[in-house]
Amino acid sequence: MGHRLLNKYLVLMDVGGAVYVLLELAWRGRSHWTMFVLGGLCFIGLGLINEVLPWDMPLWEQAAVGVLLITALEFFTGCVVNLMLGWQVWDYSDLPWNILGQVSLKYSALWLPVSLAGIVLDDCLRYRWFGEERPRYNLGLTRKWRWSVRL
Repeated sequence: MGHRLLNKYLVLMDVGGAVYVLLELAWRGRSHWTMFVLGGLCFIGLGLINEVLPWDMPLWEQAAVGVLLITALEFFTGCVVNLMLGWQVWDYSDLPWNILGQVSLKYSALWLPVSLAGIVLDDCLRYRWFGEERPRYNLGLTRKWRWSVRL
């Protein structure tokens, strides 16, 4: 059982890492191997949102949690690879609303659509590749008014 779980998370880490590097290449024209690791961890974290929080939580709320998660992981990674190790992978010091040059609220806002896509992709992969529960989402904007979608 433990071996299967490890394999699942290694596959999800690879998918998330590859997607993150591709996004960076498209956005900045370059990436770094540490971004593969960060992307994989972010993807696993996005997948764990509805493992820990209820499935009926509105999808936009799950995406908002994803933004916080990705921003926190980006800050931690930046503190290690840029500030401690001095690798200069990125520097947001010139951007407004930055924290130690490692995260900027300007870029954190871009994590919302990425989080949304990552949550749905993770759920679909878990369903198709690992036989987990079929994804379903609450698309309502309030708890009283809900739209449910099953993939």
